[in-house]
Amino acid sequence: MSRHPDVKWAERADITVVLPDSKNAKVNLEPEGVFTFSAIVGADNKHYELKLDLHDKVNVEVR
Repeated sequence: MSRHPDVKWAERADITVVLPDSKNAKVNLEPEGVFTFSAIVGADNKHYELKLDLHDKVNVEVR
C-alpha cells in the first residue's frame, strides 16, 4: 500500500513535494497535464505515490 506525501500546489509554474529523506524518487510531467511522483522513505522503505491531474495541458520543454 502506498502513502501520499505533502504537496504544495497552486495555479502557477511550480509544484512542491515535501518528503524529506526520500530515495529513488521518480517525477514525471506529461504534456496532457498529469504530474506523477513516487519515492521510498525511511528504514522500513515505505512507498509514497502522488498523481495530480492538472487543469490544462502544460509545456514540458526544459528552458
